[in-house]
This record gives sequence, structure tokens and C-alpha cells, in this order.
Amino acid sequence: MLQYGVSVSDSKIIDVLIIGSGGAGCSAALTASDAGKKVTLLTRTEFLDSKTSRAQGGVQAPIAEGDTPDKLYEDTLKAGEYLNDKSLTRLLADNAKEAIEWMINIGIKFDTNKKGEFLQRTAAGLSHPRILSCGDESGNRIMKPLIEAVSASEVNVVTYRTVTNIIKQKDLFHIESYDPRNNIEYEFVARTVILATGGGVPKEKRAGLSFMGDRPPPDSIELAEKIGLELESPELTQYHPTGIVTPKELRRKPIPELLRSMGAVLLNRKGEIFTDSMMTRKKLCDAIVEECEIGNGEKTKDGRIGVWLDTPQVDKINGSGYTAIHFSTLYNQMLKLGHDITKKRVLIYPIAHYTLGGIKIGPDCMTAVRGIFAAGEATWGVHGADRLMGNSLLEIFVFGRLAGQSAAKHIDSNTKLEAM
Repeated sequence: MLQYGVSVSDSKIIDVLIIGSGGAGCSAALTASDAGKKVTLLTRTEFLDSKTSRAQGGVQAPIAEGDTPDKLYEDTLKAGEYLNDKSLTRLLADNAKEAIEWMINIGIKFDTNKKGEFLQRTAAGLSHPRILSCGDESGNRIMKPLIEAVSASEVNVVTYRTVTNIIKQKDLFHIESYDPRNNIEYEFVARTVILATGGGVPKEKRAGLSFMGDRPPPDSIELAEKIGLELESPELTQYHPTGIVTPKELRRKPIPELLRSMGAVLLNRKGEIFTDSMMTRKKLCDAIVEECEIGNGEKTKDGRIGVWLDTPQVDKINGSGYTAIHFSTLYNQMLKLGHDITKKRVLIYPIAHYTLGGIKIGPDCMTAVRGIFAAGEATWGVHGADRLMGNSLLEIFVFGRLAGQSAAKHIDSNTKLEAM
């Protein structure tokens, strides 16, 4: 086992150590590896098990005629109530098209129409239809080719490693970790570290989670605090407006926002439309909560409350079979439980969904500790007070790749200084 303060041979030193195997971690790994760096990627469980793989809706990018990066930039700022970091939001918008091209080159296939053109759907807060999707399981269909690309590269993937601390010694980082299956501890030494660890876990959500091993892993906020990174609004959480209440077997599972963009509206217990179902997430969550508080929510036998998402409207508007084809995952999950969403409404209520606050980074993804970079949901800045659908998947590929580039450049810069 390596000890701090003891010299380490170059053969044991990792150039770029990445924590997290979602979209941000994998794109960072591929980018740094392409730059000729020795890369190791750590993941807490299996390679495919990440929050990215569970994403439903899609990724937004201004690639359609009449759409522009400026429109994406303004939509993002408006949804975030102009509390976003404008320089990071600008990077997101300006690099969106290139990120999509990179994803396509990796082998990711987005939905197309009969002419072979990309299907681009709208969502709450978008001034132009720009959501590129992969059915209603976009994350899984995005991650599979991405994982294949990483597996075929020079990147060293180490599964079942939970990182508990990072200690800087001169220009090297010592990363403490353990295998959650048996609690055996491991240490790694790296020149740079990229945190692609996802968001923090709110207390109300953590209470319902189970973890492998006998100790809960630190989330991104806890790890950042421990190693002295600067945080911004770490408690700020986005709620998804349409979390399932019934059937209870799928309780707290989010329903894709694209169902609303295709015609599903919100109804109170009286069957009345009480709000604009295409409002941005924060505003829609507030409207749902208020409707329930004034007594217009539907109560379940086990004491839950919610409002109705009128899912049968989707087929009525778009034609019979549309839901089964375009939202097949949700449709089949519900049908197995005896709930046909083309005939019966779904009771929903807001659920904790996404961390908006997090680690402060610069335009190169560098944190307050030189040599440690961060990307994705672990960071603060792009979304401000609320996040648009499609911007989470866009963010991880724009900033994951940028973090990989920046880590490689940081190593090259240090190497030149040492040679002088």
C-alpha cells in the first residue's frame, strides 16, 4: 500500500484519475486518453450503473434551421432566473452542436423520422424544438455505445471503488478508496483528478436509498467539502414535477417531460386543468403543490396526495399507438402493473430530482484546488435556479470533454515547467 510522503515510481502514477462513470466521466476519459494521457476511471459499482444511464428524455442542441446558440443561451438563463454563471452557460450553448457531432461519431443514434431527419421535440421553456431523444430511455441508449468506446480505448476502468478522500502531496494526489463489497481499502496516485461524481443526495431521498457495504458512500458535496473545494448553493435541489404516486410499485419514478410536450396535461381531482402544463419545472412544481394545499389534490388510500397527468391525451392527439411506440419503456412498465396509460391517467407529485448547486469551477473546469477538475451535476453554474430538460445530458458532454482536455493541458504545462 502506498504511503504519503514516500516517493512513487512513475509507472504507478496515473496521469488523469476520473471518479464517476456516467456521461461526464466517460467523455472526460476518452478525451484525456486521446490526448495521450494515462487514464484510470473509477466507478462505485458496475460500469453501466450511473445516473446518466437512467436519464429518460434527451439532450438539447440548436441544430435545426432557425435555431441558434444564442437562443439556447437565453432560454437557459431565463429558466435559471438569470442566477446562472453566464460564462459557463455561454460555453454550454456554443459547444452544444459540436458535442452532438462527437456523440454521433461515438455511435450514439438519435431518433429520426421516415426521411432520416432527427426528430426534434419541444419542452417547457424552450423557444425552439431542439430535444434529440433515444426513445424514452435516452440515457441507457447513450451510455451503451459510450461504454463500448471506453472499453475499446486505453482507459483503465476499475469497478467497485468508493472514493472517501483525496489528499494533495506536492504535485500529486493520493486518492483513498475502498471496495464496498468487502471493505478492502485501496489507494491511487495521480497527477490530476476529475470529479464526475454526480449531484448531492437530499436527506429525504437518501433516507429511501440502500447502499452496498456497511457504510454509506459520500456524495459529491460531502467529498468536495472534505477536500476543500469551493461550493455554491449546495442545498439547491431541482424537483421533477411529474413523479409517479400510483401505481405505488413505481412511486417516485419520474415521467418523461416529453409526454407533456406531446399533449398530456395536468388535472386536479375535479378533472379541471389548473395550470399551464408546459411551464418550466420549478414553476410547475409550485403550481402542483399549491393545488394540493388548497384541497384540489387526489388522495390515495395510503395517505399520499397528487394531481392527475392526463396521459390518454397523447394518443388522442398524435394517433393510436403513439405512446406505445415512443414511450415504450414507461408504457410497458405500467402495463405490467395493470395500468394502461393510454386509457387511464397517472397520479403524480413533485420528487427530488437534480442537484443545482455544487462545486464551483472555472471555464476550464478547474476547481479551487489546482489539479482537481469537475464536470456535470457535481458542479454549480450552468442551470442557475432551475434546469431545462435536455440541459443535463448536454452539460455532461460539453464539460466532461472540456475537463478531459483541461486535465491533459495541465499535465503538459507542469511537464514544461519541470523541464525548464
